[in-house]
Amino acid sequence: MLGWRTSWVKWAVLIGHISYDYRNPIMTYGVDSIVACLLLILCFAPVGRAMSLDRVREVRSAKRKSLGASPPAFTSPWAFACTRLMQIQMAVLFFFSAISKLAGDDWWGGDAIWWLFTNSYYYNNDILNLLASQYWLVNVATYGTILIEIAFPFLIWQRRSRPYMLAAALFLHLQFAVLMHLYYFSWVMIMGHMSFVRPEWLSGLGAAWKRKMGEMEMIYDGACGFCKRSMAWFLAFDGLRQIQIRDFRTNPSPIVSDEQMTKAVYLVLPDGRALPGFEAYRYVVLRVPGLWWQVPLFYVPLFSRLFGHPIYNWIAANRSRL
Repeated sequence: MLGWRTSWVKWAVLIGHISYDYRNPIMTYGVDSIVACLLLILCFAPVGRAMSLDRVREVRSAKRKSLGASPPAFTSPWAFACTRLMQIQMAVLFFFSAISKLAGDDWWGGDAIWWLFTNSYYYNNDILNLLASQYWLVNVATYGTILIEIAFPFLIWQRRSRPYMLAAALFLHLQFAVLMHLYYFSWVMIMGHMSFVRPEWLSGLGAAWKRKMGEMEMIYDGACGFCKRSMAWFLAFDGLRQIQIRDFRTNPSPIVSDEQMTKAVYLVLPDGRALPGFEAYRYVVLRVPGLWWQVPLFYVPLFSRLFGHPIYNWIAANRSRL
């Protein structure tokens, strides 16, 4: 999940999952086979090279040599091949799921969803009351499920229809989770469908986020070794490169004086405001997605500022020893 030492951990996960399946045959069902297939593909894919702690370590290592360094984004034809294999896996699953449903009379008659919720395992009185009062919903849900599963393997490859088919598939599995409590199955299938997300969609989303948050410039003391190491660690989580940096020793800021800079780092915002020390980090962690894991530390009501300011001030005063 975190992408730590992924090159060998992924194999341990695959072996552990298969071992679990064979040691607990009564507890396993279809989704466990799906997981094993997807994990096998991921073991041959260069996972951990993009959004992961392994990538953070790589970027941090480069920035400790030069804060201006930015290792290029990882690309690989082998990554594309494995992504395509995952896509084929999901398309085939949907196709055979639809074929197996069409073999049953309940799906042809439009009553399958009704019989599903009368089953003791999925019994839900509230849903049955709703379906009984609006029985047309049973037919819509039954035929809609079949339509999505049949159309998906053919239309998901088309550029124009892909967003709609992907949204339909995600909606279908969210319904499985909410109404049937198949959380594990739904989560696995949704993650498998993520292989159909186009890279340009993510790039566009990142660009839109950067425009909304605006530019941020972090000013630091380039003569302080502790400050440079801390900045390298901090910037390693900025995957969208939202934060620009300035060494006030070699490039003085027109907004923050050198005297102020000897006491704390400063963050300059697009509107000209300059936030010092703890407030600078507090502002950044909420706006840089890679730093969201630090939000609880900086936004716990009352305690964050109560303890954050003195801790930061102590570190700033003793940074030369640190």
